[in-house]
Amino acid sequence: MQKFSIHDEKKVKELLENNWEKAFRYAQIENAIYKNFVTDFDEMNTLSKKIRELLKENCFFDSLIVDDQKTSSNWQTTKILFKTETGEFIEAVIMRHLTGRVTLCVSCQAWCPMACSFCATWKLGLLKNLETYEILEQIYYAAKLLNSEWNKLRNIVYMWMGEPMLNYDRVKETINIANSQKKFDLANRRVTVSTCWIVPWIKKFTNDFPQTSLAISLHAPNDEVRKQIMPVDHTYPLADLMKSLDEYVEKTNKRIFYEYIMINWVNDHLKLAHELWKLLEWRLAHVNFIPYNAWEGTGGTYTSTPRFIIEKFQKILQHYWVVSTIRATMWDDIDAACGQLANKKKND
Repeated sequence: MQKFSIHDEKKVKELLENNWEKAFRYAQIENAIYKNFVTDFDEMNTLSKKIRELLKENCFFDSLIVDDQKTSSNWQTTKILFKTETGEFIEAVIMRHLTGRVTLCVSCQAWCPMACSFCATWKLGLLKNLETYEILEQIYYAAKLLNSEWNKLRNIVYMWMGEPMLNYDRVKETINIANSQKKFDLANRRVTVSTCWIVPWIKKFTNDFPQTSLAISLHAPNDEVRKQIMPVDHTYPLADLMKSLDEYVEKTNKRIFYEYIMINWVNDHLKLAHELWKLLEWRLAHVNFIPYNAWEGTGGTYTSTPRFIIEKFQKILQHYWVVSTIRATMWDDIDAACGQLANKKKND
């Protein structure tokens, strides 16, 4: 019989029921795993030896292997490189903000099919959609690591390797588990899904998760510029996107986060700042300007916009009351842009 993940609540409950165990036994298992971070069946002292042996014979804790782990010199950022049981490399990143908030960025696919030219994860295309348990194991590893530091995971963002909307059903399962009070106990608003704007799935997301935050990889205020760096624009142009986002805001009354990577001489012309405020005028929006983090393999094609230009860009938006921030750079010394570590490992 093939083993299944200990994070698969339905199968674990079926296993207990089929072996005539009381329903409350699952609550004991759940508490040991998610509250006490027990990862050895033999250490689940509230369970009988019979149940512990049953779990050992039928379940596994980890399918992912930690291949590499790097923490920045200022201790704010930790990047974990996992290897899946089928041999793919995926990444997750923990960000410890000075405010005390801790955010985890997780991967939902092994590499990515979106082919955004500024991102390292497009080089191999899509290798596979991650299983539900492979996404959960990233979250669990980070939560356990933070617990060992007397810290706690506060936020999860689905934005690292892969497009969440293209692995929607499994992402949906993991969000529900992250929100479960008896598991990771994260409020809906503390979970964010970042998408390149797969319009049909944004509409589904709106219905399924009206309280979960939505971030849009925008990176340009018009179709012409966006098509140069993001092929998805050919399928879902800006007008279609904004219509679906207006429907999201109408239903949820939640502010949308717009991610805008600042690439020198590509999307940082000040005239584009004027286009951006016109696009977002009267909309519930927060723009996050992200300094571009160059990665090996571009051949020097892209460089980061100088800080003073980013600030000028931001001031134009501020003048028209569009809320924005400039993301602090926390990880340059650990190759922490999307896919950098995995790409280096692949080339070793």
